[in-house]
Amino acid sequence: MMVKLKALALFFGLALALAPIAATQTRSQPVDRKLSKQEEKWVRDTLKKMTLDEKVGQMFLADAYYTGFWNRDNEAYKQLQHHVVDNKVGGILVFRSQVWPTAVLNNRWQELAQTPLLISSDLEMGPGMRFDDTPWWAPNMAVAATGDTNWARLHGAATAKQARAMGINWLYAPAVDVNNNPDNPVINVRSYGEDPSQVSAFAKAFIEGAQAAGALTCAKHFPGHGDTATDSHIGLPVVDVSRERLEKLELVPFRAAIDARVASIMSAHIALPQIESELAAPVRVLNEREAASAEFVSQTEEQAARVTLPGTLSPKVLTGILREELKFNGIVVTDAMNMAALAARYTPAESSVRAIKAGADMIIKAPDIDAAILGVKQAVASGAITEARLNASVERILRAKAALGLNARRTVDLNEVDRLVAAAEFNDIARQIAERSLTLVRDYQKLLPLDFSQSPQQGSPANQGNESERKGRLFHLTFTDEDDPLITKPFADELRARVPVVESHLLNRNATDAQLAAVLAKLDARTYDAVLFTIAVRARSGKGSVALPPAGKRLADELIKRHMTTRLPLVTISFGNPYLLNALPDSPSYLLAWSPFPVSQRAAAKAVLGEIEINGKLPVTLPGLYERGSGMKVARK
Repeated sequence: MMVKLKALALFFGLALALAPIAATQTRSQPVDRKLSKQEEKWVRDTLKKMTLDEKVGQMFLADAYYTGFWNRDNEAYKQLQHHVVDNKVGGILVFRSQVWPTAVLNNRWQELAQTPLLISSDLEMGPGMRFDDTPWWAPNMAVAATGDTNWARLHGAATAKQARAMGINWLYAPAVDVNNNPDNPVINVRSYGEDPSQVSAFAKAFIEGAQAAGALTCAKHFPGHGDTATDSHIGLPVVDVSRERLEKLELVPFRAAIDARVASIMSAHIALPQIESELAAPVRVLNEREAASAEFVSQTEEQAARVTLPGTLSPKVLTGILREELKFNGIVVTDAMNMAALAARYTPAESSVRAIKAGADMIIKAPDIDAAILGVKQAVASGAITEARLNASVERILRAKAALGLNARRTVDLNEVDRLVAAAEFNDIARQIAERSLTLVRDYQKLLPLDFSQSPQQGSPANQGNESERKGRLFHLTFTDEDDPLITKPFADELRARVPVVESHLLNRNATDAQLAAVLAKLDARTYDAVLFTIAVRARSGKGSVALPPAGKRLADELIKRHMTTRLPLVTISFGNPYLLNALPDSPSYLLAWSPFPVSQRAAAKAVLGEIEINGKLPVTLPGLYERGSGMKVARK
């Protein structure tokens, strides 16, 4: 018994050592405030004491994947410790992770760091975007479909509060790209839409909500990644537009973000030949270490003829336009440097040096951080980068850290983690956004909400007798370009909880004609009240396309053909790319749920069955079909 008591005492002693006493916890302050005299002094004194090595280190973030428990002998642990302690990096970028390891290890690195760390994460779509044990939120385009910027403000505040609880103080959100290209494979629903004014309004609300709640935000991807047909993870996109076009379209939301005192802006790895005429370096061969880190690198041929210096490396873009013309004084951070747009053409040292010379303050996901830091130090030694240039960036970084209060308190209270992260109040905001975003652009037969009291198939010879047993029978067929066999399970589960019979089938992009025929044969052999055709095709980094794959097109065509001949009701729902209606223009119905995440699927199921109203409006145009602002209102039952 005594041994057990000692063990418990030791356990709780360690827990208290890792978790600062709750009584000393202070509420997060708005980060866009004026620094206090004490904070200003901390910035000056810290910068004055820094060595050249420390200043260079501050301009880099090390990436982390907290996918489970790390013993201190774990290689990933030791590598990150090396960057924090030896390279003295200015921050950490958290990728696919879990909540508890993130909170505990973020505290650990803050305790080990000589200067407090900026800890960042891509949380555009809520905590679930990076943390496997938390829920995804609907994407920006869904938020815009609600028509109410207050949801963006609540989204920003909720994301910031949950992030700060885990020790994350810098959100790489919101994406303020204007998605005016339906074929954009990487932005798509990450954008608030195609209208610069609408994007500006929703982005401004998110920024204000998040920064008032105590987290830095980041408007991305400057000067605008919305008009691209190439994914910068796998190639170098070319945006061949004039300065005048940028001013009227792409730059509008960035100006709004700057007016909202956004803390940081992320650069885009895109070529702008009418702005920057210097040609990009040719595609090169990566060494083994770079290739292991550069996750999405693919040395594909660019489609455009004029491949010029990417915006991330262009002084004309980052200094000329962003700093001098737009008067932005916050942190300029690069997009991931391991993306093919840069990594396939420049070594880690070359790209980092050129980015800093162009005007970047912080470098993220360099394929080889040690080599990149060494390259910057050598550039300073040779005079290619002045120490005054480093000082300007480091001062901005330190000011951001002071605004976060990290000079006074850098760790988080672990007792707050499971009170705030994925809290019911935040999940309820996510639910309401998903429900209010549902957008019905077509319903020729006025099928929604489904009404089983009058079965469309009643009276046919095949259905004579025992009609009541057949009412409430749905055939649910999913097509996806992903490998998840359970991708629409939340939707099916919601249906099954409400409908007597739901038969679900899934086909993916690799489906053969024989597999398609086998599934359709089941439809021929039975009687149903309706067919629900759900399509889970979404923009995803490195995928390269958001088009409906050939197998999905064949399936859609066959379902529409059968609908026309049998009159069996067909409801098509997009759990992702909104532009897919162009691939099935004869579909009798089209409901947009915007994402395949459970919150969106549950909302769609409730709407189909009339438990909630449908009232969303398109933030984009579906070319040749529906204008921005389209959307049918459907009352609940």
